[in-house]
Amino acid sequence: MSRKDKVFEDKNPVVRAFEFNESVAHVFDDMAQRSIPHYKDVQSMVATLGLTFYQDGTRIYDLGCSTGTTIALLLKGLKDHGLSDYTIKGIDSSAPMCREAEEKLSTLDIEKGRVLIEEADIMEEPIENASVVIMNYTLQFIDPFQRESLIRKIYTGLNHNGILLVSDKTLQSHTDLSRIFVDNYYNLKRKNGYSELEISRKREALENVLIPYPIREEENLFRICGFEAVDLFYTWYNFSSFICLKKGQ
Repeated sequence: MSRKDKVFEDKNPVVRAFEFNESVAHVFDDMAQRSIPHYKDVQSMVATLGLTFYQDGTRIYDLGCSTGTTIALLLKGLKDHGLSDYTIKGIDSSAPMCREAEEKLSTLDIEKGRVLIEEADIMEEPIENASVVIMNYTLQFIDPFQRESLIRKIYTGLNHNGILLVSDKTLQSHTDLSRIFVDNYYNLKRKNGYSELEISRKREALENVLIPYPIREEENLFRICGFEAVDLFYTWYNFSSFICLKKGQ
């Protein structure tokens, strides 16, 4: 059973910038489930698309792997499909997140060396022989000035017919629409048990830490970095998920 997210119940007037520290990692599964619309459905779609495009003998990368939920789903799918010549590499800059992922995955029957969890900066890690690269709610935390170089690196490291799957918070084409979409998002958080104080404090903590792009700007980023096909496979108000296909050799 996931631990209850109470990170932002504290009434201390000083709100620190959001970080994936021990307290967040400890309750992250609950936080994600209650804060990200249709979280389980999106994870299932990511796993299904990943398995569809996976090429035997290649690597799957989960950049910003958090507690390893996506990796666990992929492992089940690979096993169900009878695939055994794979490597999954989960990378996260948060040591507590990596520990949570290792604990979760330790309960699964995994052949030694098939899954690697590494605490590292995804900007520095090479991408090689990949058929699937996943960034679930990760790109939004990357410095906007570094996003293009990261996507170009991923494109280069993908094989022909490889895919990049990205889910993010996004902005809309007009501020009026963005405001309405965000209002609906906060209503979802209220329905999921978050108080006005928690919503307000988390919003303040995420300011200048999570920087969303408009949907069209994010799509354009993927295209200018080389991806020949870019499409949405899920959208809910101010949340969007993209599939980016590489056709170049």
